[in-house]
Amino acid sequence: MVLRGRSAAMSAAMPALRRAARHGQSGMVVVTGEAGIGKTAVLDAIGAQATGMGFRTGVGKADEIGRISPGAPVLLALRSGPRPLLDAEALAELDHLSNHPLVLVDRVGARLERVASVAPVLVVVDDVQWADQLSRLALRVLPDRLAGNPVVWAFATRDPSDELTTTPSAVPVETIALGPLTDADVAAIARDRLGHPASPATARMLEGVGGNPFLVTQILDGPEHDGEPPASFVRAVEAALDALPDRTVVLLAAVLGRPFAIDEAQRVLPSVTAADVNHAVAAGLLTGDGHRLSFRHDLVRETVYAGLSEAVRRDLHRRCARYLLASGHDALAAAPHARAAATPGDEESAAILCEAAHQAVPVLPATAGDLVVEAFELVRPAQGSWESTGERCVEVLHRVQRCADAVRIADAVLARVRDAETYARVQVVAAQALWQIGRPAESVARIDDALAAPDVSPALRARLTAARALALTRKEPAWKARVAAEPALRDARSVDDHDATMLALRAMGELGRNSGHHAESLAYFRELRAVSGTSYLAEEIIELQLLDRYADAGALLDAAHQDDRGGIEATLPSMTAARMWQDFNLGRLDDAEAGARTLLTIGREIGDHVHELDAVLVLGAVALLRGNLAEAAGRLAPADDDGHVEDSVRLPGLRLMEGWLAASDGRAHDARSILRPLLYGARDSRADWPWWPGWMRVFVRVGRATGDARFTGEAVAIAAEGAARNPGVASFEGVSLALRGLAHKDLRLLTAANRVLDRSPRPMLRGNAAEDRGRMLLAYGRRDEGIAELDRAWAIYHGIGARSAVVGVQQVMRRAGARRAKWETDGARPQQGWAALTDAEVKVAELISAGHTNKAAARLLNLSPNTVSTHLRSIFTKLDVQSRVQLTNAVHELRPES
Repeated sequence: MVLRGRSAAMSAAMPALRRAARHGQSGMVVVTGEAGIGKTAVLDAIGAQATGMGFRTGVGKADEIGRISPGAPVLLALRSGPRPLLDAEALAELDHLSNHPLVLVDRVGARLERVASVAPVLVVVDDVQWADQLSRLALRVLPDRLAGNPVVWAFATRDPSDELTTTPSAVPVETIALGPLTDADVAAIARDRLGHPASPATARMLEGVGGNPFLVTQILDGPEHDGEPPASFVRAVEAALDALPDRTVVLLAAVLGRPFAIDEAQRVLPSVTAADVNHAVAAGLLTGDGHRLSFRHDLVRETVYAGLSEAVRRDLHRRCARYLLASGHDALAAAPHARAAATPGDEESAAILCEAAHQAVPVLPATAGDLVVEAFELVRPAQGSWESTGERCVEVLHRVQRCADAVRIADAVLARVRDAETYARVQVVAAQALWQIGRPAESVARIDDALAAPDVSPALRARLTAARALALTRKEPAWKARVAAEPALRDARSVDDHDATMLALRAMGELGRNSGHHAESLAYFRELRAVSGTSYLAEEIIELQLLDRYADAGALLDAAHQDDRGGIEATLPSMTAARMWQDFNLGRLDDAEAGARTLLTIGREIGDHVHELDAVLVLGAVALLRGNLAEAAGRLAPADDDGHVEDSVRLPGLRLMEGWLAASDGRAHDARSILRPLLYGARDSRADWPWWPGWMRVFVRVGRATGDARFTGEAVAIAAEGAARNPGVASFEGVSLALRGLAHKDLRLLTAANRVLDRSPRPMLRGNAAEDRGRMLLAYGRRDEGIAELDRAWAIYHGIGARSAVVGVQQVMRRAGARRAKWETDGARPQQGWAALTDAEVKVAELISAGHTNKAAARLLNLSPNTVSTHLRSIFTKLDVQSRVQLTNAVHELRPES
């Protein structure tokens, strides 16, 4: 809606406040409009109204100058006002988490949830068009994560298409577009302010401001002119500046870009006096709020700033940067000023930007990359800091995964560097970047070039050798790459170089996984965890899963969520992925789907496209197991066109899923065409998929359906190799026996496979073996035994919700003349109502309706708060509720007595 006037805007915002106060529902109010149109006044009015209704309110504001400062508008909103939303203890905890954005968002969400359990909450953020990356992440994620709590979010933005306020959300959104005043409105305001109709000269000036309320009031509240008034608002601001005895404090205020205290201004510019401040306030340029000063409106600041000469602007920004660093602020706080002050050859600004980039890596990776490139481009090759700045630039770009840029800058540095040590250090980082973007051959060539230099220290030589071993994990088959990796690890340990040891351990762990030697891989990843000091390592957990040690893997996952000291690692996407695979392999498809949806959200939020792809594959697999082929195809299609992930990482998983989809759709020959390159390249694969139990059964089914004995035999042989490399692991040994039995129609082998797989924790593998044995018993004429075995397979499939397999078994049994009454009740889960909830959703619904917060429910269920939020959004949709109060009522009304 387009509204004119604060009262009309307030009327539009009131429903959201009432729903939160009376019914405990969440909501969002977005106020849009041009600068000066009255957005801030509307937010102020909403805040005042909410406070009168008993809301706990926090107000923050983004600003253009300080947009690099991570999370500032959100943290300001949390600590503002006489009754801050978060107490001093909570804020102190958050101050230490700016380098861990996912943890910070989780903790803020948990704290707000706790406050909202006592009183409704209003969070106001003005000028979100200037919000920094961390603030945007928090403001994009938290409304959905706190859906159902009485939390109202009020944002103001000049950009009505800002994705922060237009992205689909689980929270109801009221959008208020403020439009210009009509001519009649302007005339009425002029009459009220002046006590009489505006003079012709003033009326002409008012006609030129386009109905902008701020400009209208500035013209009317300014001094009356006998002659022709200023032609524009800019001239009015310039006139006010010209009237000041000393304008320095106003110019400094424009450069600082935020509220400030007089003593702070004096530390930046000692010439500033209290009289100067008083003159600026009297002229209407600045206003006081307690002991802090700011501009009356952003338009005034922007006008003053635009009028600064380049020399004055750079000088003031440089002084601000120096002041911030001298007063204990970090380089990120000083970076906006250093960036604005910088000139070619400016080593001081470059050093600040470089340090700010280093600090920004964990929380603002995109900003970190931009800052470090700017720093490198400032310094001239003839200057003493050029080489060190370039080296640091390469390091930061690699860490934020701008690998192509890292290689480009590395080449520029390497072309001029003279000493072998610097050359080797840069090449190590460049080689890792090349490995990540799928250019392992070039990575090896660069390392070999650096190793040829005679003056490289033993520590750096070990680091180069270890990086070479890591590069070979994607260049050579595992058996061949191992020849280089084993001595690289010995060398790294002998020289006791931390970086070399971590690179070599990573290489050995990758090789063990890629070759299917999972016990060996587990040992290396465990050592890597110890060396790196990480509390929990997802690679270790996944190797435990592949070794059928799901209880141990589950204990580590649970500990990661329960142990506050490991809280940071527990929120990493890799840990969410490990939990997702745990649930999927154990047949907990509902939980796996929720985990995948959570991982998909996190991946998109932080740009982790590798884990986003992992989530897509699991969502596709769950859809296939449930028989939803169209949904599976819809999941895979966008990922096939995604250029974010290198083909060498992206395509194997996608092709496997596409082959499985074709086989499930009855297109066996298409499936064989898709899967053939993967199968015959499996032994020399640079990926680990051949050594995950379960895949080879898909290949054997396709081979048998197409009558391709060679294809079938190759799949059986690879399964046998997997079992040989993992002795004593029931999933590998049982699958190998089952596939041999299928290929050779050997009932004895299938029977032995069932006995072995009874020890496997993976229900889908047990169900597959029972189904295959049941089918073969029927083929041998042993009907009763076959039906009994198929009944067992049906029960396993039904228990995990693998509807596609359930339907397949029922068809076989019907053809054999068997019928079961329980089949009639085996319909798909309804879409709405209590029966639509999964088991995990029922647990979450009961805990939340009993008054638990998301974080408390997550602890009780050994889940992450993110996953509880994912469950809660699904529950709200299925039960058609919008708040926790409504959920509590629905649980009492709908839950069966049992």
